[in-house]
Amino acid sequence: MKSQTDRYQGKRFGKLTVLSSYRDHKGYWKCVCQCDCGQQKEVYASNLVSGRTRSCGCMEEANRKKYVDLTNQRFGMLKAICPTQQRKKGCVVWKCQCDCGNICYITSRNLIRGDTKSCGCLRSLNNDLTGKQFGKLHAIKVVGKSHGHLLWLCQCECGNQCIVQDGNLKSGHTQSCGCVRVNPNLIEGTNLCLIGSDKLSKRNTSGVKGVSPTRNGRWVATITFKGKRYFLGQFTTISEAETARKEGEEKYFAPFLIKHRKYNLKQ
Repeated sequence: MKSQTDRYQGKRFGKLTVLSSYRDHKGYWKCVCQCDCGQQKEVYASNLVSGRTRSCGCMEEANRKKYVDLTNQRFGMLKAICPTQQRKKGCVVWKCQCDCGNICYITSRNLIRGDTKSCGCLRSLNNDLTGKQFGKLHAIKVVGKSHGHLLWLCQCECGNQCIVQDGNLKSGHTQSCGCVRVNPNLIEGTNLCLIGSDKLSKRNTSGVKGVSPTRNGRWVATITFKGKRYFLGQFTTISEAETARKEGEEKYFAPFLIKHRKYNLKQ
């Protein structure tokens, strides 16, 4: 009757050939195997017989490198750049570029199935304006971000294209590329009535226009002009911030208001 050693020696299991076998200190049979790739590996005999182990590990590595090439393919707002070494639930994780400018990492399964279409900037359905109409503007795609707002490339009915913040589209503030001036007081993206008024927004908590508190007890002064937000400084007292804001109004608002002869800043 052949011994167990003789029974396994010389037999093949997948890519492994048994060279010899022995009992370990716990009494389990182990086989010293030669893999077709040239490596040797010790394997429990039970794993060979059951088929759980069929190589030294080279088959697993080869399988890990197999993936559907998604390079440069688009999935919603995402463009697949390159595969990574990461795996999630057996799927290749791809490095992707979102139209908003962010880099994110998404599994091939979520890309192909359409489960993920952005870096997260379109998580809310209200933020996905693709194909929607706003006045004369047709929203095409996101092309970036600015101060927390998505910037949408839009096609105007006049034929021109323009880039508009999502908030301006949804509020109706911008309804054309500029070929139709909905608001006669809106010039170069700036509302003359708004910059010439001392009225506070509902979100203002300081009581001073353009001034807001910080978590560390200081005060920040800012000013928005022609769609761009300017940081005027951070101050210890609210009065210092208010002074900086007024200086900002004199610098940015006053010349613009005087040029268009609509309003004058209050002294």
